[in-house]
Amino acid sequence: MEKNMSPATFTPYAPLAALAALAVFAAAPAARLLAHDMWADAVDPQPGKPLAVIVGYGHSYPTLEAIPAEEYPLFQVRLAGPEGDVPLAPGEPNCNWTSAGPVKEGAYLALTDVKPVFWTRTSDGWAMKPKNETPGAGACGHFIESAKGVVNVGNPGSDSVVTSPAGLPLEIVPGVNPASAKAGAAIPLTVLFKGEPLRGAEVSARYAGFDKLTGSSDSKAFYGVTDVSGKLSFVPLVPGEWLVTVRNEEPYQDKAACDKTDYGTSLHFTIK
Repeated sequence: MEKNMSPATFTPYAPLAALAALAVFAAAPAARLLAHDMWADAVDPQPGKPLAVIVGYGHSYPTLEAIPAEEYPLFQVRLAGPEGDVPLAPGEPNCNWTSAGPVKEGAYLALTDVKPVFWTRTSDGWAMKPKNETPGAGACGHFIESAKGVVNVGNPGSDSVVTSPAGLPLEIVPGVNPASAKAGAAIPLTVLFKGEPLRGAEVSARYAGFDKLTGSSDSKAFYGVTDVSGKLSFVPLVPGEWLVTVRNEEPYQDKAACDKTDYGTSLHFTIK
């Protein structure tokens, strides 16, 4: 894990209003948040020791920004392992969720869901309510965010946890455990939306430090589009931590309540 992901480097951040990037909201006061990312990771995973899961949120990956304690209830964090889910409890400092006891060797997935929220634009700013509950409502987005992190504790062993769908609304499933991958070699990825392959999904990726190198969080170290089977080949050009992201949207069923639902997800892993 990168040193700048230490809780000591946290900086305050505005509420979770704009975890997502909807073009319709580009002129909003929250526009500066539109490039923010969310990811899941673990701190120094070792067999026989408790495991701390990190929920990362920041404008310049992998620098973390703190999640206020009052917003913890929005996050649902779990650790999926070779023997099923490992119970986690929120801890201190912000962004830590820690296993109650030691974990065994193996491959795990750190999984994060943020409870869906509405954000509706008004002449006075933004309201966390649907349009039909907001006087003077303009554009409305219903945001569903998730993140997945590959966590290898000691010898990963079987890849089945990592290479199987985790049931996220929108998710990226690697065809191999990145622990076995090398920089410059292709990793097969599949994008699933509600459990089905998503054709034409735009997938992008950045590695830790890329934002500082380019001076922008909008630049991408990788870009690709999924085929008819929801698949593409991802090539990590350098070793280190990588964050792969994808978004999808669909019309909201009740047009009186909101315009559309925007889904965002990420896959985080380390290439040796």
